[in-house]
Amino acid sequence: MNEAQPAVPSTSLGELESFVLSALWGKGELSTPDVFTEVGVPRGLAYTTILTVLQRLHRKGLVNRKASGKSHLYSPALTREQFSERRGEVLAAAMVKLGSAGLSAFLSEADRLDPEFMAQLRAQLEEHRT
Repeated sequence: MNEAQPAVPSTSLGELESFVLSALWGKGELSTPDVFTEVGVPRGLAYTTILTVLQRLHRKGLVNRKASGKSHLYSPALTREQFSERRGEVLAAAMVKLGSAGLSAFLSEADRLDPEFMAQLRAQLEEHRT
C-alpha cells in the first residue's frame, strides 16, 4: 500500500538526494538495500544515511514507497522531465519575486555560464511572444 504524499512535490534537493533520485530514475524501482549498494557503498555512506534520504524524498513527494518484506521498494513519483518542468515553474515564480534587478543579475550570470542556454532562452521567449 502506498502512503499519502504531498499534493505538490518539493523540488528542493540536496546533493545526496539528487544521487538517490537519479539512481531511481535509472533503475525504476529499488529496495532500500539496492539503493544502498548503488549510492551508499560507492560513497562510503552508512545504510542508515541512505534510509534517511529515501524517507526524506518520500516525505517530499518525490518517491513512491511500498512495503516489500522487511524492506521497502522505492520508485520515482515523477519522471525526470516532470521534475524538470516542476523545477522550472518554481524557478519562474522565484524570478518574478526577484524583480528587475534580480532578473538582470540572473540573465548576466546565465549568459556568462552558458551562452547556448541564453540563445535557447531567447528563442523560446520569441516563440511565446508570437
